[in-house]
Amino acid sequence: MKRYLAVAAVAAMLLTASVAQGTIILAKWTFETSKPTTAGPHAAEEGIFGGDATGYHTLSGAAYSNPAGNGSAESFSSNYWSTGDYYQFETSTLGYTDVQFTFDQTRSSTGPATFDLLVSTDGTNWTTLATDYAVGTASWSSNPAYYKPESVLGPFADASLDNQTKIYIRMVSKVTPTNTGGTNRIDNVTVTPEPVTITLLGLGSLLFLRRRHA
Repeated sequence: MKRYLAVAAVAAMLLTASVAQGTIILAKWTFETSKPTTAGPHAAEEGIFGGDATGYHTLSGAAYSNPAGNGSAESFSSNYWSTGDYYQFETSTLGYTDVQFTFDQTRSSTGPATFDLLVSTDGTNWTTLATDYAVGTASWSSNPAYYKPESVLGPFADASLDNQTKIYIRMVSKVTPTNTGGTNRIDNVTVTPEPVTITLLGLGSLLFLRRRHA
């Protein structure tokens, strides 16, 4: 019994450490290889499940591009914004709970400044996690030394996202800028389970094995 408890404790510490080091990622979009020049879909560069990023604009003149990100070479950017236009990210959380996500977002001086954050498990019915959140005008650089923490939004979490075959995340513009050339860009969209969840799952599994061997 003591031997299995010791193994469980060690495993729990290792699992916690791996999450702290950022190795447990369900999906992450950095746009370093997808390099958006269209509305998508753009595949996640990292993660157990991966997924797709897309954009939607009402105006047909919208142009998608991949300027410098927040401490990286690429991001997902677009202009010609209208109220209701959005960025969307789709992935899975099957088998994981306490799911959370973060993302980096900024805009040009004439880009849309106010967004709603919505989530869904079917792409049809949506829950609003944040209303009228503000997007700043921090200037992004490809140099990691100039990473702008003020551009980071989250972590956001909702129980409806736990253990789902599919989840959808949308950042929806609440405004129509007067200047159609105004841009908004997004980067480093990351979906993870919280560290404590992974630790407890690992510990529970090992205790189950101990009982079977008792």
